[in-house]
Order: sequence, then C-alpha cells, then structure tokens
Amino acid sequence: MDQWITAVLYGLSQSGIFFLVSLALSIGYGLMRVVNMEAMLYYSFGAYMTYTIVTATGSFILGAFCAMLIGAALGFIVETQLLRRVYHREMMFTVPATFSAFMIGIGIIQYIWGLNPKPVASPIDTKIMILGTNLPLYRLVIVLVAVVVYIIVQLLLNKTIVGKAIRAGVENRQAVEALGINVNKVFTITFVIASAFAGLGGALNAPLIMVGPYMGFDMLLFAFITVILGGLGSVKGTMVSALIMGQVITIGGTIWSPLAFVAPFIVMFVVILVRPTGLFGVKGSAFGYED
Repeated sequence: MDQWITAVLYGLSQSGIFFLVSLALSIGYGLMRVVNMEAMLYYSFGAYMTYTIVTATGSFILGAFCAMLIGAALGFIVETQLLRRVYHREMMFTVPATFSAFMIGIGIIQYIWGLNPKPVASPIDTKIMILGTNLPLYRLVIVLVAVVVYIIVQLLLNKTIVGKAIRAGVENRQAVEALGINVNKVFTITFVIASAFAGLGGALNAPLIMVGPYMGFDMLLFAFITVILGGLGSVKGTMVSALIMGQVITIGGTIWSPLAFVAPFIVMFVVILVRPTGLFGVKGSAFGYED
C-alpha cells in the first residue's frame, strides 16, 4: 500500500511539472496557432539559472525567481522577433523555425555551462506523513505551485477584460483592433507569462533530476503528449492531461518499468481515436472556449 500511495503522490508532483512546462506550448497554439517547439528552451534555461543562483547564493527561491525572469525574457525575444513573423505561415513552416531556435539555445547552454550534468540540492528536506507513508514535502510544494498557476491563468482568461481580448483576438483580430486594442501587445504579455511559468517548471524540476543540456529533449515529447491529449489550445485540458500523464507514468512504472515510457503513448492513442481534438479541444475556438 505504501508503494501505491507513493506512486500516486509522486505522480501528482510530476503532473505539476508537466503542466507548468506544457502551458507555453498550449498558449502558443491557442494564441498564434503555431507549434512553438522552442518552449523547452525556457524550461532548460530556467533549470540552469536555478543551478547557477543556488550554487552562488544557496537561495533556491531567488533561483526560481530568476528562472521565471529568464523564461519571460526569452519568451519576449522569441515572440517578438520570431513568432510574429510566422503567425500566418503553415504549421509545417513554424515547426522547423521554432525547433531551430530550440537547437540554438542548446548550443548556448553548452557554451556557457558545458556538457556535464549539474546537480541542484533540494530546497526542502522535510518529509511528512500522509496515509501512513513518508513523502517529501518538496513534491507537495510543486503540486501547490501548479494549482496556484492554473488558478491564475484561468482567472486571467475568464475574469478579465484582457482575457476576453485575447480570446477574441485569436478568432477575429481585425474586430478587436478596431476597438483600439493592441492585439500584438496583449499576445506578447500573455506569451511572456506562459514562458515565465515554463522557466519556473525547470526550476522546480531541477532538484529532482540532473540539469543537463538535453533535458529539454527529455521533456519535449511528454509536453507534446500532454497538450495533444488535453486538446491543443485548452488550458483546462492541459491541466487534466498533465494529471493523467503523471499518474500513468508513475503508476505504470510501478507495475512494470517500461510502462513509464510506453503508457502515455497508449493513452494518447486511445483518446485521439475517440476524440480527435483531445479531451477539451474545440476546433476553431480559442483556448477551447465556444463562446
């Protein structure tokens, strides 16, 4: 029983990482209808920035804050200098363009930090008792952070004028601009926020893994499965699919270790057969909303 409880709760923390990292992919498609493969760049740089700050100062909180800043800065550069130039291009054009940015970023990481993996100490060593099982408090903190981020993003999209402008701008850009709203500026702000959260995902995942130049590749596949499973452009779908992904990987790996890699593909395959748009995807609607 302890083994299964541990698997479930570890899966929740993994889900939190998946959600934070996949958010940039989901919003990238929801806003611009582009597949921004460079999103893992923000994740990787966020992890390396955390390593650098923690090594220099010992402060993980400062490292996570700087990870968000570098994620936001990179998101701003990519959105304004690259993505705006490919908004109206075919999807197969945007994939190599954004993937090239990702590869350039990996080269920069190798130049600055080298090829060897870097360890980051866990900021919280405390363990707590849950259902008779000792679990790291840090993993529960990750879950809490992911929940807070989800609430913030949903409030932004649902309860603010900016959120309504974002969704309307996706479907009818000319009409929104006719009202005097700078759609480019709104898109940039939203994309920068999502990029900052991807950087935060890298910071939170850094103590759980070894930070390496190709860590973005390891996460890229799972991030794509997450957004496809939930429905491209749906933030709610991204959260639900992240929860599913985390449990499938940890519980599947507990049953039989190869399932940790194979099971996500099986789940995605089954869901796509039943719902080609994903769990919450709505064809032609911004962020999965019909109104």
